[in-house]
Amino acid sequence: MSANPTYSICMCNYNMADTLERSLTSLLTQLDEDYEVVLVDDGSTDDSVAIVKRLQKKYSKLRLISLPRDPNRKLGLTRNISIKEAKGEYVILHLDCDDIFGPHIKDFVKVFENITACLDKDLLLSGQHINIARRDFLLSHGPYLNIYRGEDRNLWSRLAKINAWVPLDHVDFIVRIPKKTKKRLIKNIIDTFDHMKNDFRSGVTLVQYIKYEISKRHIYSAKLFIFRLSMLIPSWLLSRFKSPIPQDDTLGSPEEFAAYREKTRGTYSEIMQRHGGDGSLDFLETPESKRIFANRN
Repeated sequence: MSANPTYSICMCNYNMADTLERSLTSLLTQLDEDYEVVLVDDGSTDDSVAIVKRLQKKYSKLRLISLPRDPNRKLGLTRNISIKEAKGEYVILHLDCDDIFGPHIKDFVKVFENITACLDKDLLLSGQHINIARRDFLLSHGPYLNIYRGEDRNLWSRLAKINAWVPLDHVDFIVRIPKKTKKRLIKNIIDTFDHMKNDFRSGVTLVQYIKYEISKRHIYSAKLFIFRLSMLIPSWLLSRFKSPIPQDDTLGSPEEFAAYREKTRGTYSEIMQRHGGDGSLDFLETPESKRIFANRN
């Protein structure tokens, strides 16, 4: 691997041995020497580290940062460590170790480069389960808050306040590896609970959240709607015992953030044309790539 890759893919792992090899292999096989993968292991107690070390013998672009377990270090801080350890000028973020990655990482990078050239400024581009920005830009406008769940949305809101966050609409080329039903149910409960708790810690009131859930009723099944409503009271109660999440540098209310997101989001062509650029996708090599970034299912 070259001493100075241009792009660093930053991943965080904790006890994902069941899916780690499949996930990393789907990613590493599509990358060239301009890329590295920095995997920060957060003190796993399963076979995760052994799996990564075995893969390193085959893929020189894979780097392992193995940390001792610290229950006070949440996902936000682990993400910060991965960015600081990255050697690339650009970092690609929020790639999970239980996902399979379609062969479009480099296409996403090309899309990012064209958008930033058109807008002529640093920004964080957020696609479907994938984000990219210049490393030094993130370091100067971060770090992530040391929380589990919601650390990404908090950063997005801070960058939105300085008009430096752009959500990209495209077909999702990242697929979650199926989990056993019991594991999936437990993870969904924990994730939903943490998201809601951190929303309350960020200043959302219980009444606001109930109104929000009702407004989204049409996109949920009846079971999911009831499930989410049932999580509101316990997550709100627990949030009362946690310190508030700072909001001084964010847009403020969820309504302001949602309005910004709707104003700035779009497909590649929409974003480029909005800023006077060429919205053509001819720079992408395959019909599949063009379909994905035209957001055509």
